[in-house]
Amino acid sequence: MTAPMPSFVRDLVTRLRRRGLPLGVDDCAALRTALAAGHGLDSPAKLRALCVTLWAKSPRDAELINATMHLVRLPDWPTADTPSPSKPADVALGERAAQTAPGIDAPTAAPAPEQVEEELTVVVPPRHAGPAEPPHSGMTSPFLVVRPQYPVAERDVAQIWRRLRRPVRRGPLTEVDVDATVDRFARTGLAEGPVLVPRRVNAARLLLLVDRDGSMAPYHGFVDHVVGSVVRAGRLDDITVAYFRNTPGRSRDRSALASLPGTLAADLDPILDRVPPLNTGRVYRDPEMLTSWPVADLLSGVTPATVVAAISDAGALRGAFVTTRLFDTVAFALSVLRRGARLAWLNPVASDRWPGTTAGQIARHVPMYPLTRAGMYSAVDALRGHPVPLERPL
Repeated sequence: MTAPMPSFVRDLVTRLRRRGLPLGVDDCAALRTALAAGHGLDSPAKLRALCVTLWAKSPRDAELINATMHLVRLPDWPTADTPSPSKPADVALGERAAQTAPGIDAPTAAPAPEQVEEELTVVVPPRHAGPAEPPHSGMTSPFLVVRPQYPVAERDVAQIWRRLRRPVRRGPLTEVDVDATVDRFARTGLAEGPVLVPRRVNAARLLLLVDRDGSMAPYHGFVDHVVGSVVRAGRLDDITVAYFRNTPGRSRDRSALASLPGTLAADLDPILDRVPPLNTGRVYRDPEMLTSWPVADLLSGVTPATVVAAISDAGALRGAFVTTRLFDTVAFALSVLRRGARLAWLNPVASDRWPGTTAGQIARHVPMYPLTRAGMYSAVDALRGHPVPLERPL
């Protein structure tokens, strides 16, 4: 019968799962096996290193595990362990593993009478007459890590965007093409060695357009978390991030707006076929929007192998509808689509607040989804080419 899991492991796993690290039964079993083999039993530091090795998939995961383990009550670890001369080292190690890691399947041996008497001795630390010394000011512990809890964890963001795949064979000849090798042998009858081809790599290219400041200011932390997770762990061939304010560029030719039936027209349907693609304006290379980047130069790198994702509330937070903002956004979308790229929109504002705003009108022409876990899954599916029903596609 399998021994129960030690209480400190249960507490640790619960805390880590609450912080977004999806540990399961297999992870606990791996820790049990490692402890039973004698790993991580020398000190709490060795146990922390063991857990990081088994569970961490990124530097942030390692930082989270180290910080959380300082909040868990670990068993009493021996500070020094020298095997008795009368016992082999492996026997002493097995006894120590059984004593220090309760619940681990390991052989136990009856202790000697003098050892039992020695273990029952209680050492009472001396009491201080005065109050405890206050903590030193200005000193912080490197194990206390403050991490904001966002709606979508970094690991989930990375797994979602890794689904953007465009496999191509590129690089040195390292893989055997079995079909070509057999075909050549059937044609020539000569065994000339295998036919080698380059290995498949993910050649997907992503352009992230991020709305900054204004109504997007409350979402800066969450958006930066999403963008950083994609850049760090997305595993795409090329990721470009550009920042803009309200619209990615500004149209110089808005003459078609004069043909609308009124200045407060609710859509661009009457003039949609006369909106010119946007090739002017500027975006920025940094979130502080200090280094400008001409939109023409940005679009010159957009090819059919590129997918474009925009992150913006598009006026939904303030419930605003601006005709010129809609016009410029549609013009930019036309520029992207006419280059053969796919476009999707992620909105940090809930979808029930889109109707009656610029966001609601953009969603009629461009696939738009909320900036949630499910929304990002749907956006990646749209960028992969899955059909998306739109009221008035461009």
